[in-house]
Amino acid sequence: MKRTWKHAVTLLSLCLLALAALPGDSSADDAWTPETSLDVKRLSDLSFSPDGDALLYGVNTVDLENDSYLTEFVVSDLDGTNVRTLHEASPHISGAQWSPDGRRVAYLSAQSGTNNVWLINADGSGPRQLTDAKLDVASFRWAPDGTAIAFVMADPSYVDPPVNNPDVFNKNHLWLQKLDENGASGDIIDLTPDQDFTVSIWAGNWSYGWSPDSKNIVFVYQEAPGLDSWTHAQLAITDVANQQVTKVDIGNENWAYFPKYSPDGKWIAFINAPGAFKWSFLWDIKLIPAAGGETVTLPSSKNQLPFIWQWAPDSKGLYYVENDRVTYSFYRMPIDGSPYEKIFGSPENLDAPGLNTYLVSSFVDVRDDNEKLAFIGQTYNTAPAVYISDIADYAPAKISSANDAFEDIPIGKTELIRWHSLDNTEVEALLTYPTNFDADRQYPLAVQIHGGPNGVDFNEYLPLMKFFATAAFSADDYFVLRVNYRGTLGYGKTFREDLIGNFGILDYQDIISGVDHVVDMGPVDPEQLFVIGQSNGGTMTSWIVTQTDMFKAACAIAGETDYISLEGTNGYFQTSWYLGGSFIDHLQVFLDRSPIFHVKNVTTPILIQGGLLDDNVPHTQLEEFYRALRRVGADAHLVGYPGSDHDDYPPKLYLRLLRSCLDWTDKHRTEPTQN
Repeated sequence: MKRTWKHAVTLLSLCLLALAALPGDSSADDAWTPETSLDVKRLSDLSFSPDGDALLYGVNTVDLENDSYLTEFVVSDLDGTNVRTLHEASPHISGAQWSPDGRRVAYLSAQSGTNNVWLINADGSGPRQLTDAKLDVASFRWAPDGTAIAFVMADPSYVDPPVNNPDVFNKNHLWLQKLDENGASGDIIDLTPDQDFTVSIWAGNWSYGWSPDSKNIVFVYQEAPGLDSWTHAQLAITDVANQQVTKVDIGNENWAYFPKYSPDGKWIAFINAPGAFKWSFLWDIKLIPAAGGETVTLPSSKNQLPFIWQWAPDSKGLYYVENDRVTYSFYRMPIDGSPYEKIFGSPENLDAPGLNTYLVSSFVDVRDDNEKLAFIGQTYNTAPAVYISDIADYAPAKISSANDAFEDIPIGKTELIRWHSLDNTEVEALLTYPTNFDADRQYPLAVQIHGGPNGVDFNEYLPLMKFFATAAFSADDYFVLRVNYRGTLGYGKTFREDLIGNFGILDYQDIISGVDHVVDMGPVDPEQLFVIGQSNGGTMTSWIVTQTDMFKAACAIAGETDYISLEGTNGYFQTSWYLGGSFIDHLQVFLDRSPIFHVKNVTTPILIQGGLLDDNVPHTQLEEFYRALRRVGADAHLVGYPGSDHDDYPPKLYLRLLRSCLDWTDKHRTEPTQN
């Protein structure tokens, strides 16, 4: 096999593959398999009780028999004792939040057939439906005085036009449900009536926030639904009493998000791009006086990528999380102009439990006395758990036991490695060893490519890697290489913006040079290299097999392949942005970089997969590539998953997806050799 940077012959072909059978039972005594990995619990929605004496969090499990994902709400004391179930496991519930007085918990439930806000007493008694919305409630927030709940929902009075018109759409509104001792009081109130915008739903309830006196709500709005309009988001305030909406003048028209009132009510903090929105993500924390006035820009964070998490209780600073290489780090930014302070985060120490979860729920919380914090932490070989620590003297103590059953299942050693790519830029990756590594043998290597490209390969629990059976590959005697290639967040502005105009060039070079580096280390068999990717990783996998024949087999999940047709069939133009603009002005670049126009080069067997409901990377992208490959006689197989979109698959199909790439790779490997 050739190992070269030159365009080598490589391509794919065929149709629906009969993949592995659906899983059987597994137990914590097994080695890691895709089946076993589904037994691990994810944790979510972590928060201190208002009195600071208890923690509320969600425990998320997979019910394979009933093909559903379940969530259980749990409350525990701060030392991890007195653990009690607040709400039994259900496929319908999510997003639990304490009431301001701590007597009740609100949550979302689809039990009625529509996602509504429900209430349950803090002792687990009396669950009851609060809202009676006819459309799904997207997110909600308690009023600080506990007398109402605000939520986001589309307009239930909207009627679709008789013919499809992309310029006519239902708008999201902010709504209010008042409360009394028994629950709902009166009809819901539209807080954003008759507006020319839609309330943004990206990042859930981080897109709006109450003033501490419960009189106003600051929120994010955009001209139309969808991610392309989201990149022009702005701020507005609604007066709860009279539903008067005022757009906020932040001093520029650049993208703004994550608005939060300070506890003393004097400031609104938000993040704001310094210019036009960039898919490489670039913004600063800013303040604007709640009563109106000039915007204040706080010092830039380490990577100019801060997500405002919460105000410090004294209103003198803001806590934020930020991508920091292979972890999120947690920081405090004073509002007096002083530099930021890191509270915790260990991008070098893979044994330190860290914040390695995407922003899908609350996974860190600072107590109201500003003395303690709790977080959901994990490492590559430590399952997610709740940790608690003093802030001044950081020393996290594990206080949950939901995943203790998996402590004894071995996981291959993982280490950080670095090398220099072709342009001499230093690149970092996580390299996982075979579980039973023997230095006298050589092993196959599975290259696992993350999405984005502005995603990250984190130091996260390997059995829970989404879309990748990483721990199972390690248990099956593979090395696994996860490269944080150009465009990856957490490595500074230059590293992630180098990819603009170089999509398919620098990222490709970073990945392939990483493979060369690992092969040169000695324990990897250069004749047994495999590549797997999802989303942009699937795009890169499809591109890689058109550029080199060094891989024995490839597995591409939800990858873009024809950037010209993509621009007209998905909802936003992230890839076009990385290519330098629309194909209308850059046709040759699109022809040069789209994998589909290089199918004659492909000799690598490839398995192409994705959700049939994917509106991020439409399934037509996969079908186009598959058919083109078949026309040139390549060994390609195509599998489409019903009921699945870009990110979410029903459990049985998700397990089949995990198993399929491992089976496909195993089918093309040979036995390891002796050194």
